[in-house]
Amino acid sequence: MNNIVEKQEKRIQSLQSNAFELANFYFVFQGVILIAISGAPTSSITCSDHRRLLLELSSFAAAVNLFALFTIARMYTNTLSQQHQNRLEHHNALTKLNRLRSRSRPTRSPSNSGNSSPLSRDNGFKDAKVYFVFAVCILLFLGFAGVTIAGCWVIPCSRKDDCRRLSEMEVRCINLCEGSKCIRVCSRY
Repeated sequence: MNNIVEKQEKRIQSLQSNAFELANFYFVFQGVILIAISGAPTSSITCSDHRRLLLELSSFAAAVNLFALFTIARMYTNTLSQQHQNRLEHHNALTKLNRLRSRSRPTRSPSNSGNSSPLSRDNGFKDAKVYFVFAVCILLFLGFAGVTIAGCWVIPCSRKDDCRRLSEMEVRCINLCEGSKCIRVCSRY
């Protein structure tokens, strides 16, 4: 029984590791998208050109990662409840074994370990705590997804296209732009 509990503990640690790795990859991926959008020159990403593609890419990544996170969380909670059940069964088996040993040896006093078990008490608070932490993580994940999706939609359209219009009007001028700030350099000849 101890071997089963130890294997379940390793599985729980593996699931936690997988969830953190998945979340880290998602945050890096979305961060790269946001950096690409916010740092791109005005001529490369415009309001009508690539905004929809970036929005779809970000939404798809959020949906896939959210589904994977839910799957990992479900396996995690199932493994936790199975581990708790196995520990309870193991404790009950040891208690029965101690009672049988104490009956076969009347000279010894019965042990007090079978009277009350901390494992047999209601485990509702611990379960509620696990689900609460899971809900907070999902809400943070959804909040970050919302920010990145909104960023994919808003950032390309928030830039002013003044620099592009100026360069189209005057052929002899070169506009150097970074975000919404532009410097116009014109030749006299």
